[in-house]
Amino acid sequence: MLYVGNAYPHKNLERLILAFAKIKNQEYQLVLVGEIDYFYNKLKEFVHNSKFIIHDSVVFIGLVSDKQLETLYQNASLYVFPSLYEGFGLPALEAMAFGLPIVSSKAASLPEILGRAAFYFDPDDIDGMAQAIKRGLRDKDLREKLREAGFEQIKKYSWSKMAQETLEIYQKSF
Repeated sequence: MLYVGNAYPHKNLERLILAFAKIKNQEYQLVLVGEIDYFYNKLKEFVHNSKFIIHDSVVFIGLVSDKQLETLYQNASLYVFPSLYEGFGLPALEAMAFGLPIVSSKAASLPEILGRAAFYFDPDDIDGMAQAIKRGLRDKDLREKLREAGFEQIKKYSWSKMAQETLEIYQKSF
């Protein structure tokens, strides 16, 4: 399982780790990618001090190159996005572009951005998050459905379209 991003408190990574611990499946690791800063160090401490978490199964990778990130997206079984609040969520769109199924929080803008290309859970409910992750890992048909929906959803977004729309807004303003 993969998460890419920072570890600010609103990213809800402590609950993700607790949900992952409830799954108790030695076959999977939770791989967290992001700059090892104050918040990631606090999260590492949380994992280290927890008696419920299998420490070897939560992996803190730190920053990686674009090529390494591509490899992680291509080899993960699931992308998990547990955020309590998200403005947009670029890593989930990157995951979609690589065909990675997404299990996501239903908070804030995420259902609007991810559409039918994610399987959703309540970010405050650790048991519900664990169940959603379990289903995402076990249900091959669901993963395939999410993968296909992700390829369709990602077509709605492009940097050139965003730049054009932004330019049009500026031009209308002047």
